[in-house]
Amino acid sequence: MAINSRLPNQFAGVDNVLEITIVTADGNHVVANPYNNEDLFWALRGGGGGTWGIVTSVTYKTHPSTPFSAAFLTVNSTNANSTQNLLTEIIRLTPSLVEQGFGGYGGGYAEQLQLFLLSPNATIEQTQATFLPLFEFAHSQPGFSVENFTVPFQDFWSWYEPFFTTADGQVGTPSEISSWLLPKDVIQTDRPEDLAAELLKISGFGY
Repeated sequence: MAINSRLPNQFAGVDNVLEITIVTADGNHVVANPYNNEDLFWALRGGGGGTWGIVTSVTYKTHPSTPFSAAFLTVNSTNANSTQNLLTEIIRLTPSLVEQGFGGYGGGYAEQLQLFLLSPNATIEQTQATFLPLFEFAHSQPGFSVENFTVPFQDFWSWYEPFFTTADGQVGTPSEISSWLLPKDVIQTDRPEDLAAELLKISGFGY
């Protein structure tokens, strides 16, 4: 969804790739960057399929550490109408959240929705004020069990480490990933409730 269309530079690694070297399927070892093998560079950063070859090195642009503030929302639902109402509200708010620099993940199905967003551009007080109306809306819906909170992080690693690392070193999840980017005007001009209804037809959608 459009919610990740303007993630901060520190958050979106793909936007900070400067150069990739790869052994292509035909056995050539090539360099891909904005000036050489531009189409391959575009594809390797997510613009195409994942079967172009074996990546041997990547050069990234790095950034200084910066504090983040984040918002979490998890809803268990026994009311399908309430689930659609909440997802509709999340979609409706998406353009303004993106404008404020928030990016992150969400998804679920009719019985559960989850949302996690963070921004280096907002203080914890601003994050609390931004998400309080959404949290209150979730609590107002019948058939919901709601958990929500906002929290500051001193840097990106202090957020990443507890949520994405495990004691046994296991990485990855058994998911089938596709890409569907929605322009902002689609959300602003179309009916958010229609998009919410279509997403909820998917078993285990993510955004």
